[in-house]
Amino acid sequence: MKPNADIRTRTALSAAGLAAVVAAGSLSATPATGAARPRLLVLLSVDQMRADYVTRYGHQWTAGLRRLLDRGAWFSQAAYPYLNTVTCAGHATIGTGAFPATHGLILNQWWDREAGRSTACTSDASAALITYARPAEGGDSASRLEVPTFADELRAQSATPPHIVSLSGKARATITLAGHRGDVVLWFDGPGGWTTSTAFARARLPFLERYFAEHPVDADAGRVWDRMLPPSAYLFDDDGAGERGLGGRATFPYTLGTRGSAPDKAFYDAWESSPFFDAYLGRLAAALAAELKMGQGPGTDYLAVSFSALDPVGHDHGPRSHEVQDVLARLDRTIGRLLGALDHLVGPGRYVVALTADHGVSPIPEQVTALGEEAGRLNLKELSAQVNATLAAHLGPGTYVAAWNYTDLYFTSGTWDRLAAAPAALATVVHLLERTPGILRVMRGDELRRSAAGDDALARAAALSHRPGRSGDLIVVPRPYWITSTAITTHGTAHRYDARVPVLLAGAGIRPGEYLAAASPADIAVTFAHLTGVTLPRPDGRVLEEALVRRALTPATGGTQN
Repeated sequence: MKPNADIRTRTALSAAGLAAVVAAGSLSATPATGAARPRLLVLLSVDQMRADYVTRYGHQWTAGLRRLLDRGAWFSQAAYPYLNTVTCAGHATIGTGAFPATHGLILNQWWDREAGRSTACTSDASAALITYARPAEGGDSASRLEVPTFADELRAQSATPPHIVSLSGKARATITLAGHRGDVVLWFDGPGGWTTSTAFARARLPFLERYFAEHPVDADAGRVWDRMLPPSAYLFDDDGAGERGLGGRATFPYTLGTRGSAPDKAFYDAWESSPFFDAYLGRLAAALAAELKMGQGPGTDYLAVSFSALDPVGHDHGPRSHEVQDVLARLDRTIGRLLGALDHLVGPGRYVVALTADHGVSPIPEQVTALGEEAGRLNLKELSAQVNATLAAHLGPGTYVAAWNYTDLYFTSGTWDRLAAAPAALATVVHLLERTPGILRVMRGDELRRSAAGDDALARAAALSHRPGRSGDLIVVPRPYWITSTAITTHGTAHRYDARVPVLLAGAGIRPGEYLAAASPADIAVTFAHLTGVTLPRPDGRVLEEALVRRALTPATGGTQN
């Protein structure tokens, strides 16, 4: 895809000029109530941000997150209605307005039955990576996404091509928010540095080359991450049961690598697991918005940023940790600076911001048991061995489990057909799993559509995550507070701590307040489509109409009539 000519020809902002833009503006922006469509749509995703972080830790926020809460529309009961609450599925849902059964990206990776191996949701052998540091192998695109994103449709239906920018620490987040095209679709790939692929560009973009040269990630080597607020401002203990953080430690402060030495993979992993990564991402977003003059053309531009640091921090420290609270407190400042830059660039009240998350996270099981509740860990390797042994007794020696990803259990080629012909063997496997401590329910993938038609809420959730050919043969759902991962804690179920996330809207034409109606992150793309006159082909979400100021009918200037 040919890079946008504007990026190639415009001169880069000076470091001083960029600093002025980022520092400009304040928290004084107020939504406009006119009928004009927004000049810019900003989609912010915070990886692994639970809904209850808003009420539990919101008193620690004073800048960007606080602005969205105080001056925006907050859908406090928002949740994903499906089972597989993981990063790729969540971001694809946010980006398309559809659920995994519709958009097809059911998990971060799934077992490819034809290839006989696991495949990542954005992997694409026909695309090559374009890196801004060291070369890297592989390729990524949106080729496996089965419906267009809102950004795709905004571009296709706009009379003037919009600027589309999507940034994240993960390919599966930035690509699914952008779709198949974009001026800049960028993620961070460790030693490879900031990365895109030939699906989105032909070569490095000169502005980004200059920006990364002037603002090297390596400058953070040796930097110390300590608590931003007084220790007494944080809830719970600094070193809770089961935590394991940077370098195996779980208490502040943390030092990221060694200043003056060549950064290695350990440094990059630590940097991506710190609030310094989110701060860099916010500055990069502001710089790109200014470089492309986003929000200053005749139509509507689209800026998506998925802040990624909270996810590894949450996996290592859990939702009650000082580390999670500090990442959020610092992200509040980062978002405040980004919104201040957009106020200066676009104008207060002339753009709309949405904030949500791709999933939540479970408490650390050891912390749950310390409170007297049942919790634990499922060892999928051991369970796979038990399933293999059980089936060997019925079908003869062999390996029958091909893979187990989150709730999805995949059998090796031909095994499911043999089990269909030997129902007693299948029943024995289901019984084995259902009597295992920590397992709530086992469902057959081929029966989900039928069982989801009734009042079975869990079957409906599983059906909304199920895509024939990609999903598992058996769907194995853990009990609440039981996790299926070697991480300190994780996510990936329909339990409320995984499914409930914030949904916030603020800016032009948005009516502030708390709304208790049912909502989901899929509603953001559908609402964006309504605000811009764009038609989405297969949305599962709805327009969040209760938060919209009623608009007079005016001719569309940024799109075509369909």
